[in-house]
Amino acid sequence: MRSLLLAGLVLVASMGAPLVTSAQPSVERVRQMLSAYEQVPPPAAWQALGPRTLGVLVALYNDPREPTYVRLRSVAVAAHYPSEACRTFLRAVAQAPGQRDLFVRTALLALGRAFGPQALVDIEPFLEHPEPVVREASVRALSRIGTPQALRSLRARMDVERDAVVRATLERLLRP
Repeated sequence: MRSLLLAGLVLVASMGAPLVTSAQPSVERVRQMLSAYEQVPPPAAWQALGPRTLGVLVALYNDPREPTYVRLRSVAVAAHYPSEACRTFLRAVAQAPGQRDLFVRTALLALGRAFGPQALVDIEPFLEHPEPVVREASVRALSRIGTPQALRSLRARMDVERDAVVRATLERLLRP
């Protein structure tokens, strides 16, 4: 059900997108790129595939038969296709009920990379997440955004954060 919801959200969000004449890359090609042993290919390689790659990434994420690392990298690589469909997908991944922390973390970092200050409203609520790994990711994403509002949110979090790792990250990132 969750995968159908995510696919539907991306389809609806992309309906207003201009028609792209390039062909959608094959699932096998994208899976191969996501499965690179040493590292995922650089942004230029992903951008060369074109914006229709986002649909393939969503499909790979939604397929529970795919290895976790492929699904996780699909979420991270989606940041290379900043569009409303991408934002909808990343928010849905981060907010999915029962979502694994690593997926939430990856979605938050991707939102920050892809949308910068526009993602502030999407990321800030995760400063209150019960899991430290998610709070730490939201701290990193907001730090990279670096706007005055993002920095105010981080300073406010510093006053209440109890986890040592998250506190250390806050201290390091808020240092002048």
